[in-house]
Amino acid sequence: MNKNKIFTLPFLMVLFVSVISGAASYMVNPILPAFLVSRGAPMELTGIISSLMSLVALFGRPFSGAASDRFNKKYLMILSYAMSIVCLFLYSKADSVPMIVFVRILNGIAFSLSGTVSMAFGADFLPLDRLGEGLSYIGIGTVVSTMIGPQLGDIIDARFGMEQIFVWAGLLNFLCAVLTYLIPYKPRNTENKEKFVFRFSDFFAPELTMYIFLIGMLSVGNGILLYYLKDFGNSRNIAGISLFYTVSSIATVLTKPLTGKWLDRKGMAYTIYPAFLISIAFALCFGHAYALPMVLVASVLKAVGQGSGSSAIQVDSVRKLGLNRSGVASGSCYIGMDLGNVLGPAIGAFVISRSGYGALFDVYALLLALCIPAYYFYSRKRS
Repeated sequence: MNKNKIFTLPFLMVLFVSVISGAASYMVNPILPAFLVSRGAPMELTGIISSLMSLVALFGRPFSGAASDRFNKKYLMILSYAMSIVCLFLYSKADSVPMIVFVRILNGIAFSLSGTVSMAFGADFLPLDRLGEGLSYIGIGTVVSTMIGPQLGDIIDARFGMEQIFVWAGLLNFLCAVLTYLIPYKPRNTENKEKFVFRFSDFFAPELTMYIFLIGMLSVGNGILLYYLKDFGNSRNIAGISLFYTVSSIATVLTKPLTGKWLDRKGMAYTIYPAFLISIAFALCFGHAYALPMVLVASVLKAVGQGSGSSAIQVDSVRKLGLNRSGVASGSCYIGMDLGNVLGPAIGAFVISRSGYGALFDVYALLLALCIPAYYFYSRKRS
C-alpha cells in the first residue's frame, strides 16, 4: 500500500464493494412490509418484524468488534456476504411468518458483522493521518447505495416480480464476496494471537463511553425522521417532503470529503463543536418549518452537522484505541448509533402525542446542546 495516498487499488475496490453491498441491502428493505403482508403477517406487525434485524445487530456489535480485532477482516467480510446470500435465498423460499422472523434474526447477525468489520477493514488501507478523509469516502459510498438501491429494487419488481429482488440482491452479494477475495490484503494492525481468550475490553471500550453517548444523540434524529418524516409533512401540509432525503444525500456527498479533510488537519475539537452547533440549527429549523424550502435548508444542515460529527467520532475512536483495536472501536460506535435509532422513535412518540412536532425538535435541540458542555468537560479531563 502506498502510504501517501488514499486512492490505492485495494481501497478503490473496498469502496466499490461497499456501494454494491449497500445497494443490495437497500433493494430489499423497502419491500419488506409488502412482502410480509403477502406471506400472511398483519400490517401492525410488519414494523416490529422489520426492525428485528437492527435489534439483533445491536446486541451483536460487541462480538463482531472482538472478532474483527482477532481474525482476518477480509475473510470476515466474505463470511458476512455468504450469510447474507443464505438469508436472501431463505427469504425467497419463506412461506410463513415464523420462517421470516428466523431469517430476519439471521440477517441481523450478518448485518452486525458486515457493518462493524467494514469500517475497520477500510481503515487498514488508509494512512493514519488521512483517516478522516478516507473513511468519509466510505460514508459517501453508503449514501450512493441509498440512492441507487431502492431504484434497482423498483425496476426488478416491475419487470420480474417482488421475489426476484431477493435473487438479484443475492447475486450482488456473491459479486461482493468474489471481489473482496481478490482484494490484496495484508493486515496492517497485528491481530491478537490469543484468538479465543477474551476480556471485557475486547467487546466494549469503556474509554469510548462519551463518544457512544455523542454519536447516539446525533443518531436520535435519524430514528425520529425514519418513522415520522412523512407524518410531519402531512400534518403541516408540506408537499414533496421526501425531497428531504434527496437533498440531504446530495449535501452529504458534496461535503463529507471536505469535513474529513478538516478533521485530519484541525483535529477533533475543531470538528465536533461546529458539528453539534449545526445539528442544533437543523433541529430548530426543521421543527419550525412550515414550507418545503425551510425543510430543505434543514436537510442540508443535518447532512453537514451529523455527517461531520459522526465521522469525527468514528475516526477519533479508531485513533484513540489504535488500529489493533479498530474492531471494538467500530463496534462501540455502532452501538451508539443503534441506540439512537431505537430511542428516536420512542422519544418522538412520547413528545408528539403530548405537544406536537415543534416541541419534539425543541427537545431534541436541547439534548444536542447538552452534548457540548459534556464533551468540553470530558476533553478537559482527558487532557
